[in-house]
Amino acid sequence: MDNGIKWRSMPGDFPPWERVYAFFRRWRDHGLVRDFPDRLRGQVREKLGRDAEPTAAVIDSQSVKADAVVGSDSRGFDGAKLVNGLKRHVVVDTLGLLLGG
Repeated sequence: MDNGIKWRSMPGDFPPWERVYAFFRRWRDHGLVRDFPDRLRGQVREKLGRDAEPTAAVIDSQSVKADAVVGSDSRGFDGAKLVNGLKRHVVVDTLGLLLGG
């Protein structure tokens, strides 16, 4: 399996990969990477004339068919959709912006 960013394969219009990685590492080590979604959501909400913090949330779920390689201990059956697989949940605000997953 091949996941994640290949720092040395950054697009040519980006700064040198070492510099980009240094920023990422600094942000990660100071916990800023975790804060980015919340900050961006607040800015988007304010730009749309809403309060930065939402007052309502919606829980949504999605059933995903699981391949045979997914262990049976992490699979289930969604009787409403007749799907044998995984169920994932997200919490969004009324604009559809992610609050949690």
